[in-house]
Amino acid sequence: MRFALPARWLASSVLAGLMTPAVAGSPPTATPLDAPGAVMVHLFEWRWDDVARECERVLGPAGVSAVQVSPPNEHIALGPVDGAWWARYQPVSYRLDSRSGNRAAFADMVTRCRAAGVGVVVDAVINHMAGIGEGEGIAGTRYTPFQYGALYRHEDFHHCGRHGDDSIRNYQDRWEVQHCHLVGLADLATEKPAVRERIRHYLQTLLDLGIAGFRIDAAKHIQPEDIAAILDGLDGAPYVFQEVIDMGNEPITVQDYLANGDVTEFRYGPRLSRAFMSGDLARLHDLGNAQGWAPSERALVFIDNHDTQRGHGAGGMVMTFGSGKRYTLGRLFMLAWPYGTPRLMSSYRFEDTDQGPPHLPGNWKTLPVYTADGADRCDNEHWVCEHRQPAVLAMVGFRQAVGDAPVTHWQAGGESRIAFSRGERGFIAFNRDDTDWTATLTTGLSSGTYQNLLGDDVLRVDDTGHVHVTVPANGAVALRYDRPAAANDS
Repeated sequence: MRFALPARWLASSVLAGLMTPAVAGSPPTATPLDAPGAVMVHLFEWRWDDVARECERVLGPAGVSAVQVSPPNEHIALGPVDGAWWARYQPVSYRLDSRSGNRAAFADMVTRCRAAGVGVVVDAVINHMAGIGEGEGIAGTRYTPFQYGALYRHEDFHHCGRHGDDSIRNYQDRWEVQHCHLVGLADLATEKPAVRERIRHYLQTLLDLGIAGFRIDAAKHIQPEDIAAILDGLDGAPYVFQEVIDMGNEPITVQDYLANGDVTEFRYGPRLSRAFMSGDLARLHDLGNAQGWAPSERALVFIDNHDTQRGHGAGGMVMTFGSGKRYTLGRLFMLAWPYGTPRLMSSYRFEDTDQGPPHLPGNWKTLPVYTADGADRCDNEHWVCEHRQPAVLAMVGFRQAVGDAPVTHWQAGGESRIAFSRGERGFIAFNRDDTDWTATLTTGLSSGTYQNLLGDDVLRVDDTGHVHVTVPANGAVALRYDRPAAANDS
C-alpha cells in the first residue's frame, strides 16, 4: 500500500519493525554534519543511558548524523520533582551532573553513540547562569546573587544599569540585548578573558570526552566576537550552530554569526507550518530563498523546537506532534527539500508549558525511556518519540541518497498537491488534499521499477522518466535511484 497517514500515529511500534529496510543490505552510514544529506535528532530531556541505547537501536541504523542532547551541566533543583523543563537552562556549575545523569553516564553515552556512527551535539548554555537569587544545584552547589560556588562572582557578570533591574526590554537596542539580563538570568561578561577561559574549559572538557559539537544557546545575547574568541582556543574542530532568533525585524541578524559556525533559521518552521496547515503547498517552491535568510549550507532548520512547541520563542504558529498528519507530512518535506541541515524534534507529552519530563513518582529522577526488560515508554503518554515514525526514518535515507542534487521538475496539481525531483537521484510527491491524487508525473529517474519508500508498493518509471501514480489523500510517495524493486515485484 502507499503511505497514508493515520488520524493519530502512536510511537509504540516494535523497533524491529521500524528498522526493516525497503531492500536488504548493510545499515546506512551517517553523513557528516557539515555535508549535504546530514540529519540531526533532538532527544529532548532524555537520560544519557537512553540516548546511548537509542543511538544503537534506532539512530545509527537509520543513518542519523547526530543527536542533540539537553545541557549536561549542573542546573537548579526545584523541589521534590526537579520542576520545569527550563531548569536545564539555568546553570549552577559546569559539573557534568544533571537529571539526565552523571559524568560517567555521559561519557558512556558519547562512546556508545560514536560507535554507532552518531555524533553527540551538546546544548551549551554559556550566555548566563541561573536566575538571580539563591538556592542549590542538583549536585549540591550553592549559589547566591552573582556567586555560583567558586566558579563565578559579581565582577564576572554584566550589570547594564537599564530599567532599574538590568533586564532586557528593548530588542531594537543591540547593546541592551547583549549586555542586560535575559528574563532575570545572570548575564555573563563574555568579553572578559577570565570568563572566556572558564567557558572554554567547560567546552574543552566535553570535546575531550568525544562529543561532535555544540548548539550555543541564546547566542544572539552574546557578542559574536566573544563567541569567536571562546571557540578559537578550543583543541579540536567541533560542529557549531548558534541559536540566533532572527525574524527580520531586529538589528541582530543571523549574518552577524556566520563566521563562528552555522545558525538557526527560525523563519523556516513557521513558513513551512503555514503551508501545510493551510494546504497551500505550492508556496514552498522557493523555500529558503528569501532575502536575509541564512545561506543553505549554514542554516540549521526545524519545524518546531522545545521552545516553539510551547508557544515560546518567535515566528508565530508552528506544527508540533499534536498536529497529526500535517506535521508528519511537513517533516517528510523538510527531509526531502535541500535547504539547510534538518533537525527532528523528539518530545514528551505535556499539559503545562512549564512541565518537566516524565519522572519517577516522589522524586526528581527522569523516567527512563527504556524499561528494565528492554521495552520502552514511547507510548505517546510519556515519551512521544516522533522521530521513530517509519516514514520519517525512511526519508533520512532519502536525504542521504540525494545528497546535494538540485530540485528539478517542480510540479503542482493545484495548491495542495506538489511533486519534485532531486536531480536524477530521487523523486517525491505530496498530497495535502482529502482525496487521492492520480497523475502522471516527471521523476527525473532512469526507467525501471522502484520501491515506494513510504509504502510497500512498486512503481514503474517509463523510458521518458514519467510515473503514473496515485498519491493517497494526506499522504506522500517517494522514490530513490538506488532502491529498485525486487525482480519478482516488477
